[in-house]
Amino acid sequence: MSYPSGGPPESPQPAVAAVGVPGPPGSQQPEPNRLGTHPVPGQRRNQSILIGVVVAVAFAIAGLGIFAIVAKSTGASGFMWGLVFAFIPVVPVIALYLWLDRYEPEPAKYILTALCWGAFIATLAAIFINTQASEWLHETGSGGSRAAVFVAPPVEEFAKGSIIALLALLRRKEFDGIIDALVYAGMVGVGFAFTENILYYGRLFHQLSEESGSDAGLRGTFFLFVFRGGISPFAHPLFTSFTAIGIGIAVRHRSTVVRYLAPIVGYLAAVLAHASWNGGASLSGGGGFLIVYLFLMFPIFIAMFIFALVMRSREGQMIASRLYDYVRFGWLAPQDVPLIATLRGRKALRQNAKRYGPQAAAAAKAFQQTATELAYLRDKIVRQVIGPDALVTEKELLDELRARRPSVPFPPMPAFAQAVVPQYPVGAPQGMAGGPQFPGGGPQGQPYPGSGPQGQPMPAGGSPYPGSPGQPYPAGGAQYPGGGPQSPAGGSQGAPYPGGGPQDPQYQGSAPQGAQYPGGGAQGAPYPGGPGYPPGQAGYPPPQPGYPSGQPGYSAGQPGYPPGPPGPSGTPGGYGPYPPSQ
Repeated sequence: MSYPSGGPPESPQPAVAAVGVPGPPGSQQPEPNRLGTHPVPGQRRNQSILIGVVVAVAFAIAGLGIFAIVAKSTGASGFMWGLVFAFIPVVPVIALYLWLDRYEPEPAKYILTALCWGAFIATLAAIFINTQASEWLHETGSGGSRAAVFVAPPVEEFAKGSIIALLALLRRKEFDGIIDALVYAGMVGVGFAFTENILYYGRLFHQLSEESGSDAGLRGTFFLFVFRGGISPFAHPLFTSFTAIGIGIAVRHRSTVVRYLAPIVGYLAAVLAHASWNGGASLSGGGGFLIVYLFLMFPIFIAMFIFALVMRSREGQMIASRLYDYVRFGWLAPQDVPLIATLRGRKALRQNAKRYGPQAAAAAKAFQQTATELAYLRDKIVRQVIGPDALVTEKELLDELRARRPSVPFPPMPAFAQAVVPQYPVGAPQGMAGGPQFPGGGPQGQPYPGSGPQGQPMPAGGSPYPGSPGQPYPAGGAQYPGGGPQSPAGGSQGAPYPGGGPQDPQYQGSAPQGAQYPGGGAQGAPYPGGPGYPPGQAGYPPPQPGYPSGQPGYSAGQPGYPPGPPGPSGTPGGYGPYPPSQ
């Protein structure tokens, strides 16, 4: 169903007769209204609900099927004990992967989808194909070494990795890279290992119980649990992580060759690691298993864990670097970046917000999530791995970020953070103009004269860039902030027209941050210093009231906000901002 789309409001249609009714002689017969493609309100939400119901039903059917197969193979008692032992390592392993995904946590519905896919869909496909392959290889009795080494690894890794590739395709705007892929690999691997362990534990308990009683069955199952659930609970997540890394590289790369080859190479590495593990367990006996575990699998696991931590650290640096892009244009204050891009800063902001109540805590959390999502989107735009419609999303996120900010209670910044910000060049080409927080003249050219850290008169950007062309006027000091009596804005072109010269009156002030930092841009022309942005920045309004004025605690940027509850606010943290990428 669609709604009719009328013409422009400034050009009304002439009155005509109804369709099918003849008009006066010589009059033009009307045409039926053309229907647009506007969907019914709520149609997209209904489609999402329908898709969710279909997926849930499919998982339920697959779960019932796989559990029926496992219960038939293990017996009722074996199934129950296998379920108990298999569930024990699930919670800590999931908690570790969720701890890894702290900057932009993945939605719970997709986490649950990956977990159920591994537990039901992947295991059902793997058990069917592996059983058929074992029959073809005549290994249905005992052993099954060839099927375990040459059939199970490629089948199981394809079944597990397919959901990561599917999520990367369906959520390509939100799928951000390696960390997201590793989290989904952990979920699908945990789900697969859970169902597989029920089968192994249940079979062993059933077999030993029939031979020597239930006590022997419990002892044997416990020893198997020590190896599978205690020593190697990360086996399946580790194997699938190789496929995940390949997919994560693909979504962040522009090259078509890399986008196709990286997942294939990752999948082959996962198959090789899985085959080595199965070969050590089935071909070499217990001694071979320990050798493979100690000298191959355990070092790979440690290396993968360190790699994940490094990727998360680089994730924080990327967020900081991309957010500084918005600092340059006045959408964010420099003091906001460490509260978003560092884990200590994020924790400090949320803890401080909790002191004001649940609404303030929710506002702080939403502010961080919006800013983080904006940083990831900006990274995709810079890498050119997203379509032009991302600019519309960027504008929406910026508006949302600006609307959320006044309701966020920010903690006092640590003292040393003011000394870190001047690493970011805001003023003249050499970045030497300005006070300790606002290089190039302060927020309005007055509170922070264009001087050195202690107020000494220094040129706006170093001696080669004085405040006025060829004039010995200092770049700051108490009397001439920003550069000389005739050039208060201190632009590199100087003269009576600050920052732009007589031929460029529209580029006044020339500070990279527009109205907030009007103290002398790098070239004097590309960046506006007036109240708005140049015509090339269409759709991006100037910074709105409510942004901080540079004072500790952001009190001036939040009019009407209470100073906070009594009591100590805690020791200033060490969450200084990362320097922006040059």
